[in-house]
Amino acid sequence: MIKTGKPTAYQALWQKTQRRLSHYLNVLACCLALTPLSLHADSLEDGIEKPTGIYSSSISHGEALANEHALGALIRVKWNELEPSPGEFNWALIENQIDNMDDFSHDKRWSLAIIAGKESPEWLYDEGDYFVVNSMLGDISIPKFWDPQVQLRLQDLALALAAEYGDDPRLSLVYLPQMTSNGVEGHFNGVATSTLEAAGLSPDKWIAAVTTAASSFALALPSKAIAVEVHTLLNDSSIAETIINQLWDDPALEQRVGAAMWWLSGKESYQTELLAVLREYPGDLYAQVIGRSDQSDRFLNGDYATVFAQAKELGVRYIEPWERELTYHTHDLLMADFNQWSYDTFEAGSNGDESVEEDSPLDTESGEQRSRSRQHTWRQRRNPMHSARPL
Repeated sequence: MIKTGKPTAYQALWQKTQRRLSHYLNVLACCLALTPLSLHADSLEDGIEKPTGIYSSSISHGEALANEHALGALIRVKWNELEPSPGEFNWALIENQIDNMDDFSHDKRWSLAIIAGKESPEWLYDEGDYFVVNSMLGDISIPKFWDPQVQLRLQDLALALAAEYGDDPRLSLVYLPQMTSNGVEGHFNGVATSTLEAAGLSPDKWIAAVTTAASSFALALPSKAIAVEVHTLLNDSSIAETIINQLWDDPALEQRVGAAMWWLSGKESYQTELLAVLREYPGDLYAQVIGRSDQSDRFLNGDYATVFAQAKELGVRYIEPWERELTYHTHDLLMADFNQWSYDTFEAGSNGDESVEEDSPLDTESGEQRSRSRQHTWRQRRNPMHSARPL
């Protein structure tokens, strides 16, 4: 996206009119998305380019994007800075990061995480209910995800985002803002279960809140992939399991809402039950590496390469390594290999060719063959409306 100088009065009027028209069209798209699936089964899926490969987990000054293995980057903005007053948005927070990308690359794609939770706008606390928890950061106030006014304001946020960037082809993925400790990940960073339950949180309330908010974003952005980050919550992995499968199976969302794990480590000992859930999950998986490559204790056997082996075994299509890995070229071979694997697995056969040559070489690293088999099944289940259509 290229910035220009200050627009003339006529240009400003046109931009304002165009933006309002775009907003109304996105609202119309939300309404159309609620029509029976049979009326528009082919309308969106073919035009959605879900991201694959390596994206930097942040941008800073943009140097990471100079690495050829970075296919894009994650833009992070705090909701309280993006929308300091209701309905008034500071889109420069996003534009400036796009500019930083473009200083070191050309037209690379970007994903977006609007950080909610404790970074929600102050005015939201005046409108909706909230609770206080003691976290690693001390006492923090978090709006209640299940509060109707919070849900309404998240829907407004989704529509505003759609009006501004819904037709931007470089925006490839939008994370669901969540009412959690860090505002994106689906957990509370060690807050006691009793504290959460005392605040009114229950499995049913959480499932309803997350699926409602995710639906708001998916319907507002009908040409974009959406990701919901999941962790085990209330010591129960079935909460995340229910959320991601309900969203994936909802025909109105056309299988655009996938699951994300910001804890990819290569280890099987962390969130073991949820890993089992993700192995059986038929939808899109997005991931962020749990730490820097020099934090060897965070990876299986201290080996950063196990991150990518686990990603292949799980069928992860997209990974965000930490920015430093790309800026300093710490593991370029691993990045290049994953980009190729992700392309071969998720894009090369996306035109309907599901066949795999019997004599085609396969990486024999752990999980590779099982992953290819899983992705064949994943592709078949991704578009059941096509295979079920009568001849």
